[in-house]
Amino acid sequence: MNSKKIILSLFIVLCVGIFSSCKKCKDCTCQQTISQTGMPDMNQTVEMEGVCDEDLEEIEGTTTVTQNVGGINQTVVQTCECN
Repeated sequence: MNSKKIILSLFIVLCVGIFSSCKKCKDCTCQQTISQTGMPDMNQTVEMEGVCDEDLEEIEGTTTVTQNVGGINQTVVQTCECN
């Protein structure tokens, strides 16, 4: 009886380990708007397939990057939805 409990416990731990190590990948569609001083805004759509794990965490949602070089401001706003 005791050995059955040990085997069952090991089986449960093994199953949890297998399922938690699976990659979580999604396909993402991102809308980007690039704004620059003195220029009209540029809009584009970018599609990425099979974005996984840490990359998925970084890309999902909205990201804004602003930079200023020589008095010219540039802002990139990217919003990604992943399914």
